[in-house]
Amino acid sequence: MVKIFQTQHLKVRHGKDEIMKEKILILTVLFLTTFISCSKVNNKNMTVIKDCTGSYLRFNDKDYQVCNIEVVENFDNGTEVKASFKKIDKCENNWGGCNMLHQNEGWINVRNIK
Repeated sequence: MVKIFQTQHLKVRHGKDEIMKEKILILTVLFLTTFISCSKVNNKNMTVIKDCTGSYLRFNDKDYQVCNIEVVENFDNGTEVKASFKKIDKCENNWGGCNMLHQNEGWINVRNIK
């Protein structure tokens, strides 16, 4: 009788361990997916904005300053584009610009633009 109880107890415990491992795996995958996709915007309709302070992509009524400005050189101010970008913390490029403030949501690197 004791041996049967011990065997059943071990099976139940082993089953709980497997369920816990599955839960941890699912949570890890969800976290990584969220983390990886948080700072990316992919293939969205945007507007190119250019002024003396730099070049921007407007998305959802917010302007994002383009670090790699060569990708928007061939687009005029106000042009509608489909683009992908990733937010970055800082930009190494340093332009003279003008003494005007252009409110923006930070620096971006444009990955793709059409």
